[in-house]
Amino acid sequence: MSAHRSEGHHLDYELVRSFWEEAAHDAESASYMAHEQGLPRDCIEHRFALERVVIDRWFAGLGPTASVLDVGCGAGAWTELFAQRYGRIVGVDASAGMLAAARRRLDGQRNVELVQGDALTVPLDGEFQGVLLGGLLMYLDRADAVALLVRLGQLAPNGRIILRESGIRSGVEVQTGSYQVVYRSVQEYEAVAAEAGLRVVAVERNRGYVHMEIAVALVNLARRLPPIARRDAAAVGGPLWRLLRATAPVALELVPRAIGAVGLGWPHLTNHFLLLERGTVPDGQRHRPPDAAVTPSTYIGRGHAGAAQVRRASQ
Repeated sequence: MSAHRSEGHHLDYELVRSFWEEAAHDAESASYMAHEQGLPRDCIEHRFALERVVIDRWFAGLGPTASVLDVGCGAGAWTELFAQRYGRIVGVDASAGMLAAARRRLDGQRNVELVQGDALTVPLDGEFQGVLLGGLLMYLDRADAVALLVRLGQLAPNGRIILRESGIRSGVEVQTGSYQVVYRSVQEYEAVAAEAGLRVVAVERNRGYVHMEIAVALVNLARRLPPIARRDAAAVGGPLWRLLRATAPVALELVPRAIGAVGLGWPHLTNHFLLLERGTVPDGQRHRPPDAAVTPSTYIGRGHAGAAQVRRASQ
């Protein structure tokens, strides 16, 4: 695997697709990228609960008859939650394996439609009041990310669009190899949204992701040690997560804040929620170059893992 500090290197969408099809054998864990470090179900539930606080707050204005689009729905965790609250739910994913897991999970839910295909082109009917992209744009080149946001703005002209994306603290980092991904900073995502004609009205750090990423980083570090290197990932991930949970106020909150305060930038990856709405974007913020930054009208907090992503088969 190699990393490039610009978006000049394009992702190989076939490799992206292959990665998620292989990961679909453990779809629920893979949707939160907990499968390779052997992190237990409790870790996934912990992250989901913290993320739900943000989603609940930002979708609070949606009524029981609302239509919600879950793009890159993966194994269907968010789709299931939305189905319990809103009138019509559409989940879209490119991975047949991930969507099969979602169908098993959502069997019997009559207000849910699951669609396999490319979110840029798959037919979608009607207007949506809410849209969630749970770790999707990081698997798309910039031009496709902008194009997808343009389309979603058209599908939800009066709705709320929530992004949940992993990234880095500044600039862009493109990783190539068997796992291909683009890590963008919050400022980069703000620029992408502006180019698509959307306003970023709120940004919030994903605390659930931070907690999980601390566990991921420590598992990876521990498995470099010779006595532990040959052990099954779950034999390391499970006990380590339980230790972190037992010491959570210090290990998951105070220590990361202290590390951030001295500017060490650990863990390497960050994750944020961005709330987007259609609206008037100043002319100077449209069609900016990739390294331009846009300041949101509201900024909350500071600073992969996401569901199986929807992408083009070729580029």
